[in-house]
Amino acid sequence: ILILYRISKFDGKRMLLKVAIIVLIIYIIVVTRSRIRLPNSALQATVDVLQAATLKDEHVMQMARKYIDYADAQNALLPVDDPYAERLDRLTSRYVAVNGVPLNFRVYKTAQINAFATADGSIRIFSGLMDLMNDDELMAIVGHEMGHIRNSDTLSAMRKAYLTSAARNALGATGGVIGSLSGSQWGSLAEKLAGSQFSQGQEYAADDFSFGFLQRNGYDPYAMASALEKIHRTSQRKDGQADAILQLFSTHPDSFSRAARMRAKASLSTKRRILLTSSFPAIS
Repeated sequence: ILILYRISKFDGKRMLLKVAIIVLIIYIIVVTRSRIRLPNSALQATVDVLQAATLKDEHVMQMARKYIDYADAQNALLPVDDPYAERLDRLTSRYVAVNGVPLNFRVYKTAQINAFATADGSIRIFSGLMDLMNDDELMAIVGHEMGHIRNSDTLSAMRKAYLTSAARNALGATGGVIGSLSGSQWGSLAEKLAGSQFSQGQEYAADDFSFGFLQRNGYDPYAMASALEKIHRTSQRKDGQADAILQLFSTHPDSFSRAARMRAKASLSTKRRILLTSSFPAIS
């Protein structure tokens, strides 16, 4: 029995030593952001999660700026003197930053009905969306994307995309410098971002930000509701426009219930404003 006890005690110490060595290896890889890949997939997944969690916001912002350069080069970016670009500039030129993040707006020429924002403050609007929306509805969508930036949803999305893409194998972040990626690695990151989906809570929070944005800047308070209703109706059609909206639904789900929520919010706000106005006597 004594021999068995000593053997068991020895095995326990050896197991603790192995665990300590594994923890040390993971710590070194995470802290130094080494590109070493571990043979064990579970351990590598742990390293990936820890590296993403410790990736500084400034590094993610650098990544976002380089990503938008890649995305602009891959899409039909309209020149500033194009009618679509001029319309967007007329509507957005006075909005220069949100939560301290500088904003920039550009248009992609495409039949796709979509819009997206990145962590560095870039907002891209698809011309197909502009064809569908009036000015107030378009600004409701812009406000929604600004909300995602303001709430750091875009920062989280970029960090998550990095974690799950092939880019994580090649991207080094040392001394605040984001390592260069190949076209295929940027493509992998872009694919993950395009397939990412905000949570219902994130969508509601961005909708609420847009609603406040509309009110503060004198736009139709019902514009967010009507924009979402248009998106939902278009998705129900049996022609090419329904296909054009699929990408928007993949990243911004549940448009029907969100539209109902925003219409109720606008109605309540309007009633309160009327009640407040009527409570004061007219000045003759």
